[in-house]
Amino acid sequence: MEWLWFRQRRLQSRAAPVSTGPNQARMEVSAQHPAPPGSVAQEDYTPYTPPAALEQIPSGEAPRAVSYPDNLTEIRGIGDVYEQRLYQAGIFTWHQLAHTDPETLRQVTKALPTSDVNSWIEQAHQLAQERGREGAVYTGPTPDNLTQIPGIDQIFEEHLYQAGIVTFAQLARLSPQALGEIIPAHQVGDNIDFTAWIERAAALSQNS
Repeated sequence: MEWLWFRQRRLQSRAAPVSTGPNQARMEVSAQHPAPPGSVAQEDYTPYTPPAALEQIPSGEAPRAVSYPDNLTEIRGIGDVYEQRLYQAGIFTWHQLAHTDPETLRQVTKALPTSDVNSWIEQAHQLAQERGREGAVYTGPTPDNLTQIPGIDQIFEEHLYQAGIVTFAQLARLSPQALGEIIPAHQVGDNIDFTAWIERAAALSQNS
């Protein structure tokens, strides 16, 4: 009798419905209604947000002086400090640097022993050739580092140099309207404060 009672309990347990939780229910629904080929299940889908497009601003034309200094920091290995030392030594353009002997470059810049001044010369030759600056010289005042003024980056500095504005004192004498003619309008944007540039240039010119 005990054996019959045990067998009856096993049969009842097999016939009893199995409780299903939410996950089990989703699995059963998915099995009955499979997703179309190529689709993604809702619980596995993560919306894709494409990265913001990078707006490429074309270079504009700005007034150019007959002679102007080049941006020597475009040469790998030359930073702002070395550039200012080269300017003070009368080396203002890529052409001039390319025709300076390595030992002189090392002396005037006080370059570290690891500095590859021969590479500077090679790069200067290439830049002068690519930018149409072969034979270019500059005989004006020693340029100031205009990027010390907040809002002026190397691109804006180059436009100012090419317009003959190379010192803080020269920039301080300009009007905002004159700066607007030098800096291409499509590069200015809405956040450029030319008046602040002029005021800062005036302060720096007094300290230099």
